[in-house]
Amino acid sequence: MKEILLSEVVYDKRARDGTWCTLPYPPNHKKGCKNFPACIEERPDFKDLDYKLWYAVIETYDLHSHAMRMHKKHGWCSRWMQRNRYHWQNQVMSKLLKKAQTLQDTKLSKTIILDIPEACGVNVYATMAKHGIYLQSDPDLVYKIMLVGVK
Repeated sequence: MKEILLSEVVYDKRARDGTWCTLPYPPNHKKGCKNFPACIEERPDFKDLDYKLWYAVIETYDLHSHAMRMHKKHGWCSRWMQRNRYHWQNQVMSKLLKKAQTLQDTKLSKTIILDIPEACGVNVYATMAKHGIYLQSDPDLVYKIMLVGVK
């Protein structure tokens, strides 16, 4: 799966105002995301963007296989350590950004890449569900998503 033309993008102010960013998630982030509020402050608000077409660019990652490799290599690791995003997320995000830039390069109009759509106010779960992709909070197959807007 490379890209999907979106018929609808779901905006949710809770994504933009930091409500979701400050929710605790285990085990070491009791105050939420460590990048809040800078992440939101550095990105545009989706409702202020004037782009006609939006594409979801998707990169998948088999987190279950990664965890199994970690278990083989380090049998003492907890499930959380085996699935820890610090060991795989940068590589996946780098591939995803290259895909988004490739799509951006194919368009003749002005484009924008939303590398963290949630920080722009996009409800990625609801948006992707409207397009037949159902995201989970603790998946074995991870979908990382960026949006590309075309003027």
